[in-house]
Amino acid sequence: MPFQCPQRCDAISQMFGTRFKSSCTMTNPFCPDTVKNGVLPPWEVAKAYAFHVVVKDMAKILGERPAVLLGKRVDDYIASKVCLKGGGHPSTRAIRHVLGSCSNSSWYPGRVSEVSPGRPPVYSEHIKQEIARVGMDLKRKNMAPTPRKVRARLPHLTRHPDTGRPIDKKTIHAVFQSKCYDENEDDPWQYLSCVSQDVLPEDLKPRRVRCAEYILKKFPAGAWYGHVAIDLCYSLLPKSMERMEEQQVKAMGKKKWMSTKSKRKGNNMRPPSTTNTQQGSDTVRVDWTPVFARGKIRIFVCDPERWKTDPKYPQKLSDSYNLAKFVRNILPGILGDMKVEYGWRTLPRTIVHDKASYMVAARYDRLQVVFAQALVGAGFKSWLGDKACSTDWLVKKLGDLYLHETAISHIRRLLADDFACTHLGETPVHFRGRMLKVENHMNSLAFARADGGGGLEKLAKQLRSRCQELIRLKGERLPK
Repeated sequence: MPFQCPQRCDAISQMFGTRFKSSCTMTNPFCPDTVKNGVLPPWEVAKAYAFHVVVKDMAKILGERPAVLLGKRVDDYIASKVCLKGGGHPSTRAIRHVLGSCSNSSWYPGRVSEVSPGRPPVYSEHIKQEIARVGMDLKRKNMAPTPRKVRARLPHLTRHPDTGRPIDKKTIHAVFQSKCYDENEDDPWQYLSCVSQDVLPEDLKPRRVRCAEYILKKFPAGAWYGHVAIDLCYSLLPKSMERMEEQQVKAMGKKKWMSTKSKRKGNNMRPPSTTNTQQGSDTVRVDWTPVFARGKIRIFVCDPERWKTDPKYPQKLSDSYNLAKFVRNILPGILGDMKVEYGWRTLPRTIVHDKASYMVAARYDRLQVVFAQALVGAGFKSWLGDKACSTDWLVKKLGDLYLHETAISHIRRLLADDFACTHLGETPVHFRGRMLKVENHMNSLAFARADGGGGLEKLAKQLRSRCQELIRLKGERLPK
């Protein structure tokens, strides 16, 4: 008597109705118990199709894209839920092929592949492969892959064989989503917002790796205790309602919740890219810098008027002359206060900074003379060495490696969210008050415990681990 699989067959029959052949015996090579290892059994195919239908319906009911509901692509999600015969999960590419087969009205789990009935596809597999090749080639050359450019590269192949009309953009986009990829064909293209990090030129990546290797060699594990990081920043305080609204919309981010019919109205549209960077008559610029040492932070906010009565006080922080004033006259006092408050026995004396022109003379790859003299006069030293040392090992575009850049991103986020100013006419004095709230919050236990991150103390010790990760990624950006 042949072996039967009544439970599986009945369940699949209920799911797919008459589309499933209920007879499952040892004579059927597609019985779940007889398929080869590494193959998706019919029962798992049925599960994959069921996941597809349920997710699609739930997304329609909730009015949201399936990828947003799942937190990943639908094919990635389904691939993680079904298993191959013998163990393991299928690739996302295999799942897409399975779901394509399921769309055939004559399909059922275990059906022998045959020539699809009905009208053959308009565009052959060869044409689709050529479209994908051109699309990926355009992106490699830093050109946006668009239907218009694909048609220009393939004028004959991208015409309808019957009507002679150009291929429509939806078909080209479908090819992009199914056959184009950056590194791995199981990770196909999606139309997504860019990551909020600057692009890196290819020739800079090996230099970033050499820089990370130099830091690992030069600075031992305990060097962080002697480091104090500074970085010159500024904020623009709005003087007009128009500029204030632009800054508020900017703080909402690149993606936001909105109604489809209202996406061209109100604050659903993007503000100018220069909103927070270009000074004008409707803003007041306030310079500031974090002083990040031993897992604690102070934020110095420059008073734009005090320099007129105090010759030792910096007018701003973005040139070597005023930066030297800060290093000589302000920084020692800030670190002295931190020493008393936190019970330090010594002061950190090694200044960590980037390759800005007012700190490093790019023409000679040496410390800027005025800045170097100020360091010596105040009893500090640069982490790059003295004024005779070459700084050519330090590269630009290293913000993802610097620990103080992460601290600055927290400061800007808190200024825009938790401690945002919602009224017009904020003065530098009021801004310093907000900064004090940000500073106290970042030094608190609540900030250290948030999301299990460990806070500033853990961040202060991550320089070497970040260097190791940058080397592993071969110079690519570190994730935020």
